[in-house]
Amino acid sequence: MPTSIVEITTHTHFPIKLTSTNFPVWRKQVLSTLIGLDLDQYVDGKTKPPLKTLEGKENPAYNLWYRQDQILLGALLGSCSDTIQPIVSSAETAHQVFKCLTDSYASVSRSRIISLKSKLAKNPKGAKPMAEFLHEMKGIADELALAQAPIDDEDLIVHILTQLRDDYKHITAAFKVRDTPLTFSDLFAKLIDYERSLQETQPAPNIATVNQTQKQPSRYTGRTGYDSRNHTRSNNFGPRDNKSRTHNSGSNYNSRGFLTTQYYIHTHTPILNF
Repeated sequence: MPTSIVEITTHTHFPIKLTSTNFPVWRKQVLSTLIGLDLDQYVDGKTKPPLKTLEGKENPAYNLWYRQDQILLGALLGSCSDTIQPIVSSAETAHQVFKCLTDSYASVSRSRIISLKSKLAKNPKGAKPMAEFLHEMKGIADELALAQAPIDDEDLIVHILTQLRDDYKHITAAFKVRDTPLTFSDLFAKLIDYERSLQETQPAPNIATVNQTQKQPSRYTGRTGYDSRNHTRSNNFGPRDNKSRTHNSGSNYNSRGFLTTQYYIHTHTPILNF
């Protein structure tokens, strides 16, 4: 226990305000800060306060303890949101505040743990980018750790692999037969690389070639610039005549005397054949 007063402020030491849904992270914040300042005995209840008097006189040790406790009490109250403060408004010591909040939100935390575990098991990747999916899964695992229900890397990896799409089945099978353990960091890097490989091997779409077949009209002027008046008219639509009817614009006649027109759509991708 410190032999001098340690100044504590809500803004500096407890910036995360307690709400009805973030008790695990708030609790972690408080305990880690107080352990670092050697003040955790004020809230955990393991150390009793000194006697108020010794041989009928004021005990200096108690005065020091009381002053430090009141500073800590004020900081804890300030770290509670407006809806939480009425619950602990009657507390007289830092330990009473911490115990009251723990008792009030322990059941909420257990419910939160169940919800997080369920989400971890039912969070399919779908069309999300791999990095986004992996960050989501790691975030859930981190929340479980804050709620005092940590999950190890092996279990996290199992949850991740079982929720990938079928196009990841080959790398998933390779991971499952590994003899050496796989860490989340290793899995992250390998899955990101595999996703990049899948994207590179996918066939790129082509420029669209649109085939339109229609019977030869008496007069046609279209996107190809064809005008029937500029071509030799003939009632014989045999194969021999069709050869002479080939147009540089991309139009030609088939054996039945139909005009086939191709439109070339210019894009930044290879040609697509419709």
